[in-house]
Amino acid sequence: MRAGQAAQALTSLDAPTVEADRTSKAWGALQLYLLHLNGEYEQANRVLDSMVGMDLSQQLCMDNCPTEAEIMARWDSEAEGVSILCTTFNHARFIGMALASFFSQVSTHPFEVIVRDDASTDGTTAIVSQWQARYPQLLKLELLSQNTYCLGTAPMPAALEKAHYPLVAMCEGDDFWVDPEKMQCQAQLLSSNPSWAAVFHNHFELDEGDGTLKLGRSLRTRGFFDRSDLLNVHIVLWVHTVMFRKSKLQLPLYSHRDGILGDQVLTSMLGMGGAVYYQGDLVGSVARRNLLSTYTPLVSMDKQMLRIKTKTFLARQHLAMGNKNSAAKLQAWSDAALKKIQATAVVV
Repeated sequence: MRAGQAAQALTSLDAPTVEADRTSKAWGALQLYLLHLNGEYEQANRVLDSMVGMDLSQQLCMDNCPTEAEIMARWDSEAEGVSILCTTFNHARFIGMALASFFSQVSTHPFEVIVRDDASTDGTTAIVSQWQARYPQLLKLELLSQNTYCLGTAPMPAALEKAHYPLVAMCEGDDFWVDPEKMQCQAQLLSSNPSWAAVFHNHFELDEGDGTLKLGRSLRTRGFFDRSDLLNVHIVLWVHTVMFRKSKLQLPLYSHRDGILGDQVLTSMLGMGGAVYYQGDLVGSVARRNLLSTYTPLVSMDKQMLRIKTKTFLARQHLAMGNKNSAAKLQAWSDAALKKIQATAVVV
């Protein structure tokens, strides 16, 4: 649906002949979707705030963020620095909240925010440029003139090349952080335990289809995950929850055209790097789920095919690194999952 069609649909929604429960979340989700398509992002965010019952977009905004001088005054010159990497494309409705959540962090660790904008066409570039005017020393922009995702470039490895500090945190432009001490807590843990590869925390999932906000993981305790669970991706470390030591990660190059899921590659490769610690009692970020993303709208079989392609890719990587046990397990899972899909297709 194009912007003109969305505008026409919005007009129809306001018509007195339309009978619907305008207080329902289903109605709100439809209105939200059409407002977004029509480029009315502020109004769309107000609708979402109403659905969730929280003023998220009002709280996470530039006006509520400290100045650059105030942020830097907190820093300890001896503390390890953190590179916050944010990949974005056509996130005009979301990117302001993501940036506000970064610059609202209360931390003694120096940090930089690196935004990689993959040639957005919806106003995202103008928004991040406004933020850079406020934070000229802290915010570094990579504004691409041509979209590289459509050429096969995976955003995560490309962004990682720009990180200058030893500790790295990531967050895509349509997700955001919610705990102002997230970065401080994670950076202190890694600095105190230099042999660890990464730490990650719990999170919320925000479903824009019904306005629900729920915990991403039921496990609320702290502790280490078994290395095999990470290597074989029995658990996934979502990028917005993770902070890792850059020297502990060997991230292979891959193309999104190969159907590779970046979160799963990150999980498995961090398992190779060392211990990974889970902060189950810290709920530090929010992941959006909506029909505007590339993954959420997919049917279950398509999602499973992406998992199969990713684990097949990881099996090859582990085999090349001499990790034959994980390579065999990942390939066996992929083969079994593919056979199940093929059997289902025959039955149908």
